[in-house]
Amino acid sequence: VYMQFVLAAHMATFDPFKFSGAWYEVASYKAGFTPISSVTCMDTRGIYEYDPDKDAFDVQLGCRHVDRHGTAIKALMRCGDKSCSVRYPSAPYVQPSLFRILATDYESWAIVEGADDKSFVQIFSRYARPGNKFIEAKTRMLRDWGYDPDQVHITPVTVEPNVEL
Repeated sequence: VYMQFVLAAHMATFDPFKFSGAWYEVASYKAGFTPISSVTCMDTRGIYEYDPDKDAFDVQLGCRHVDRHGTAIKALMRCGDKSCSVRYPSAPYVQPSLFRILATDYESWAIVEGADDKSFVQIFSRYARPGNKFIEAKTRMLRDWGYDPDQVHITPVTVEPNVEL
């Protein structure tokens, strides 16, 4: 039986199989997130593949930087009844991080947070360029949940949709 759990007040349950696949970060607020690579990242994408044998997600995270070089890291994401924990086996010095899926329709968008204090939130899309109306609608959802919408910034996208990073 695959994991099915409650992740936040905005979702009743979560289906890891439906969440699997490619997600583009199209906007975010990352206060206190210090790796320099995150400041210069654009074309940010994660590929989440649920493995029922491990009861976890294998995750490939990547982005391209202003100088056009790419950065990628693999992660393992395990989820409990309220949130997920992401760890980076190739970088054991990096502490496991929180990953909470606040809401998703699985087909086109997801909103995730990475901190309990509303200092890290991301808007995901299945498409690299979902459009400003999409981002504005999701930012309004964040405002309704207590986030400061003025802190949410669009993540630059320079690739055409469905182009490998």
